[in-house]
Amino acid sequence: MTLEASSLWLLKRVTGIQVHWLYQLGANTPHGGQSRGMPADARHHQFIDVAGFDGLPEEHARAIAGHTGRSPRRLLREGGRIHALESNGRIVSQLNVQFGEFDVSTPIPLRFCLPSDAFFVSFLYTPPAERGHGYAQILLRHACEALFQEGYGRAFCHVRSTNLASRQAFRRAGWRPAGGIVSSLSGRLVGTPGVGRGLGISPVSASSGDA
Repeated sequence: MTLEASSLWLLKRVTGIQVHWLYQLGANTPHGGQSRGMPADARHHQFIDVAGFDGLPEEHARAIAGHTGRSPRRLLREGGRIHALESNGRIVSQLNVQFGEFDVSTPIPLRFCLPSDAFFVSFLYTPPAERGHGYAQILLRHACEALFQEGYGRAFCHVRSTNLASRQAFRRAGWRPAGGIVSSLSGRLVGTPGVGRGLGISPVSASSGDA
């Protein structure tokens, strides 16, 4: 029984816990399935600083800011990046990228410590009206390829076990399970089964104010 299957079996029998899958993509991992190419009218944006983000048209900046989980400018000032796919003058998919040591708020406040050759993808979002066109997979591929070309060797993400659409999007893009994050509904980290060495995941202290 795989880690995913065994954890789902456990979830059916134990109340009060939730599971997020951790997925990994290597720089040399082939993409699964039939990857869609970049549409002729699409454009991939990568924002690495506030000045670049502030150069966006106002409607694009608003669309992106509504789904970054925190202020885009704060994310960029802290060393993160934002990738977006534009098509026909609209933002049709977006995601965040973070490096090194940073905090996340889901499933509970956690601190991630990544190896120097890795980056973390989060807040992958496609507006409801744009779904079904493969935009999320296209953006994932182009964002990761851009970072792999910079010399990074691995990408990580985590997805709630019940979010089947996101899990399928990552799996179709070639991502594979790299462990799990099990937490209680009351906000306690239960464990990180299957997570290998080199990747640190720890609870954020309530007194730290960094959650």
